[in-house]
Amino acid sequence: MAETLSLKASPRSGSGSRASLKLRRQGLVPAIVYGHKEANVPVSVSAEELDRAIRVHHARVLDLDLAGKKETVLIRELQWDHLGRTMLHVDFARVSATDRVKVTIPVELRNSPKVSGGAVLDQPLHALHIECSPTQIPEAIRIDITNLLLGAPIHVRELQLPPGVKVLDLPEAVVVQLKLPGAEPTPTAIPEAGVGPEVIKKEKKTDEEAE
Repeated sequence: MAETLSLKASPRSGSGSRASLKLRRQGLVPAIVYGHKEANVPVSVSAEELDRAIRVHHARVLDLDLAGKKETVLIRELQWDHLGRTMLHVDFARVSATDRVKVTIPVELRNSPKVSGGAVLDQPLHALHIECSPTQIPEAIRIDITNLLLGAPIHVRELQLPPGVKVLDLPEAVVVQLKLPGAEPTPTAIPEAGVGPEVIKKEKKTDEEAE
C-alpha cells in the first residue's frame, strides 16, 4: 500500500487569484480541507513537500497537520498550470478508515512472456478504477506476464487484488494480451463507475473558492 505521510498545513486568509499567486511565489500551494460535515478550512501547504509526497512516495492519503491538529485527508483534486509544472490548488477531503473511496491506479506489467509465438504485447488497460478504504489504496496493480500466451488474455476478473479492493472496470475487459501483428485492437471497456478520487457519500463543498 502507498505510504501515509504527514504534511504540515497553515491556515490562510484571503481568496482569489492575487492571494493565490502570492502564496505560490512563496513556494506554497493554496488548498481547501472539507468533508465529514465539518467546516471548510482554507489552508496552504509546501509545494515542494506535496510534490515529493506525490511523485516520490505516490501518496494519495496524507496526515495533514494543521496547528497541531491532525486530520487524515485524501487528495481529491490537484490543479496544475497548462504546462503541468506548477501546482495551482489542491482539494483535501477528510476521510476515515471506515470510508470507501474511488480512485484510479496504474497497471504495471512485470517480466516478459516466455513464449510469444511471433505476437506482440498489447495492453488495452493501463489504469484501473477501484473502490477501497483510504487506508488500503495500492500504489498499482502489478501483473506477472511470464506465462502469458497467445489467445489467452488476462481479464479484469482474473486479477489478484489486495484485500478490500474492488475493481470497478467491467470484469470481461482485457487488461493485457498477446496479439499477432495487424490484428484489430481490443476496445477499452467503459468502467461501471466514474473515474478519479472520490469519497463515497461525501459532503459536497459549499462556498467554492475561485482560486
